[in-house]
Amino acid sequence: MDRPKVLVVAGYDPSGGAGVLADIKTLEAHGVYGYAVCTAMTWQNERVIRRVDWLPEKDVLGQVDVCFEAAGFDWVKIGIMPSVGAVGRVVRHIRQWNPGVRVVWDPVIRSSSGTDFWGKTEGWEEVAAQCFLMTPNWEEMGWLAADGEGVKRCGCHLLLKGGHHPEHPGRDYLWMEGKMEVLEPVGGGTVYPKHGSGCVLASALTANLALGYALPVASVRAKGYVRDFLSSNKSLLGWHDCIS
Repeated sequence: MDRPKVLVVAGYDPSGGAGVLADIKTLEAHGVYGYAVCTAMTWQNERVIRRVDWLPEKDVLGQVDVCFEAAGFDWVKIGIMPSVGAVGRVVRHIRQWNPGVRVVWDPVIRSSSGTDFWGKTEGWEEVAAQCFLMTPNWEEMGWLAADGEGVKRCGCHLLLKGGHHPEHPGRDYLWMEGKMEVLEPVGGGTVYPKHGSGCVLASALTANLALGYALPVASVRAKGYVRDFLSSNKSLLGWHDCIS
């Protein structure tokens, strides 16, 4: 297989707008082959979540093992998990297979429809320190670090997604090696709100990193992909077009 491979660890969304289905669609569009580990079964569509059933942690780790038995992964993207502690245990388990793995952690704390996934956020800094990149949105960063010092405590690269920014929607902030870069919205045209856009951005970024792009370039390319995703139609479910 001549395509890069990425392992995604996230929940199952029947609408395909978020979770592992959206992750795999995004990876495929970039020419990256994705394996998926399911952390939760959700009863949802693009507008509402009715129920979330978390898979037992041993089953999540068992899925990780089966995937690594078939393929090696240098890049892993993690989405919804029931707690910060669960994320940390999964990352440590993955590192037993590949100590040099680079993890992109998209800390999904609450769904856009208002469903809380975590009970508390304590200990997130220790988990972030085990990751290559963390991709919270504007609201999530506020929940993680209400004192505004979260970036200093993060211990890894950080892309602060600006889709929920009250004044500058679409403006992202990339912190790496002690420096910040402002990433303005890419391109023009009309965009529409989309279910799962945060998942898609994190997956597009992971795909570009797996393809060998440096983090600043990968971030810009991912923003361009999400722009096309948001402008693909007026509904809450976006379309994924292959990257030429």
